[in-house]
Amino acid sequence: MPLGSLRLSSGRTISPLGLGMWYLGQDAGNFYKEVDLLKQALDIGYRAFDTAERYGNGGAEEVLGEAVANCRREVFVTTKIAPENASYEHIISACEKSLERLRTDYIDLYLLHWSVKSIFFDEVLEAFLDLKKQGLIRDFGVSHFDITDLQDWMELDGAEQTRLNQIYYNMFYRNMEKELIPYCRKKDIALSAYAPQDINPMAYDHPILKRIASDRSVTTKQVALAWVLSHENIGILTKSESKECLQETYNSLKIKLTEDEVMALNLAFPLN
Repeated sequence: MPLGSLRLSSGRTISPLGLGMWYLGQDAGNFYKEVDLLKQALDIGYRAFDTAERYGNGGAEEVLGEAVANCRREVFVTTKIAPENASYEHIISACEKSLERLRTDYIDLYLLHWSVKSIFFDEVLEAFLDLKKQGLIRDFGVSHFDITDLQDWMELDGAEQTRLNQIYYNMFYRNMEKELIPYCRKKDIALSAYAPQDINPMAYDHPILKRIASDRSVTTKQVALAWVLSHENIGILTKSESKECLQETYNSLKIKLTEDEVMALNLAFPLN
């Protein structure tokens, strides 16, 4: 069985492993090939999928909608609003279009994709709260928010319902541990790490990392994912383009690192 779950402050729990869609939906000729890839992921056990209106100009949402059409209630769908659409009226309209492309009547988690100076957070939050009241979204959150963005956002009434922040975080980039991760824990905001394996390939040759992988008969990339998952209430978003890669990533959920292994990896890849 997969290890653990990601807990949202709304009381819902989801798989700590989400399959990202940012590379899908860009070529209509690959539509059914990509749908088949997602169906393979479902067969393996994936139940959380992350997309955005920006991915393939909506194409990734269409791929996902087709793939999960017969099992919608069994999966957790996250999609994101682009910053250029982050006004009240545009968010309402964009959400309706995402629902249509996803072939569903609700979105599990709706995120502001990232923050720019022209965005008025109060308008975004008002739209999110209204969409939630209407039942069109179950929960909402943010993506790419640094500590300053998040602190400004959390000052608004209703922002305490923010459930998740997607961040760039992995064993080799740990700056989020200084301020952002402690702040999110204080505010009971779950975290999802995108690009958890996005590092210099030479780093995978580190002797400590290779030793732990060898001792466990797993790959160094699986150990890197397991390291992220060893942190309280932090999930991962990954990219896979083959059944073999999907299976290898999914199997990382079964790896529970010991405290000594985590400490050794922390020393090998220190926080700068």
